[in-house]
Amino acid sequence: MAPQSSDTSDQVRDILVEAARTQLAAVTAATRFWAGWAEIADKYAVGISDELAKLDAGDEQGDFVGRLTDLTRQYFREVTDLPSESVKQFNAQLESIGKPKPKRTRAARAKS
Repeated sequence: MAPQSSDTSDQVRDILVEAARTQLAAVTAATRFWAGWAEIADKYAVGISDELAKLDAGDEQGDFVGRLTDLTRQYFREVTDLPSESVKQFNAQLESIGKPKPKRTRAARAKS
């Protein structure tokens, strides 16, 4: 009866380890997503601020709307790429930490 209990314990342990690996990959992907969003939003805010400063200074007023549109288009393009990048990160993380090394088994050698 002891071997069956050991097998069950090993199976439970394997399930818990796999769940922890999946959770780690999910948390890593989520933090990369939000960090990427913060970086993109910061770049967008700085760009708009620079354009508004140019407008207040009276420099390059002619194409303000065009430059603002370009900044907004770039922001949305980068933001819409974030989910697919997060999925790639999640899958890569699962691949790198999700494959446990196979257990080595020793075969008995015959003595000559």
